[in-house]
Amino acid sequence: MTTKTLSKVAPASPASSILLIRDGRGGLEVLMTERAKTMRFAPGALVFPGGKVDATDMQRWRWQRYLRHSRRQLADASFRIAAVRELYEETNILLGETKFKDIIGTKLPFDGLLSVGSVKLKLDEMQPFAHWVTPETVPRRFDTYFFLAADDGHVEKHDGVEAVAARWYKPREILADWEDDKVPLMFPTRLNLMKLARSSTVASALQAARQAPVVRVLPRLEIKDKGVNLTIQKSAGYDVTQASEKELSVEAVKS
Repeated sequence: MTTKTLSKVAPASPASSILLIRDGRGGLEVLMTERAKTMRFAPGALVFPGGKVDATDMQRWRWQRYLRHSRRQLADASFRIAAVRELYEETNILLGETKFKDIIGTKLPFDGLLSVGSVKLKLDEMQPFAHWVTPETVPRRFDTYFFLAADDGHVEKHDGVEAVAARWYKPREILADWEDDKVPLMFPTRLNLMKLARSSTVASALQAARQAPVVRVLPRLEIKDKGVNLTIQKSAGYDVTQASEKELSVEAVKS
């Protein structure tokens, strides 16, 4: 994270992320990927699959025929498409229905897979979970929507470029490992894991997400004599309002 004060606030690029969850033997599990240690931003951090919303993600006409309920208008459809596409590109998991499941492992590009596989995407089963915007004093900003979705028995892989590992984790175990300095987490990731850890099953997690309002979180970044202070509003509902030094160090951009 860069703390240089800017004279003009940079626009926040639309981005999307997905928390894919399942009921494991020991409780609720979420799919996370490990960022390559060579990345300039958050190297080695555990994150949820996701990335920037591409221009093609915003072209509804391109995806309309692949939607399971094509007549239903979703205001955040481009964010959902981006989350599903990034999930496929990073982990080879398709959140959709197809009669030709053998083609999923053939490394087809996302749009090619949809066409060849006659896919019907399950955008309607994605539940809005969180909304974070990068602080206004940061030069490279993102407006990120997080979605919650249930897995239906996929085998995860990883792309080997940005993501060097993809695994299912119990939210509480990851949080305990973070406390013990075993894994690096970014501030939004840790807080969204804390929010998810309040539920013990997929059904209860989805129900909780349906009932809770999604609050737009715009952290405030301040430079103080003893370092950097990153805080969020209490109304966000995370029961934590300040980032730790560990999280700030993870989000620092490496030169």
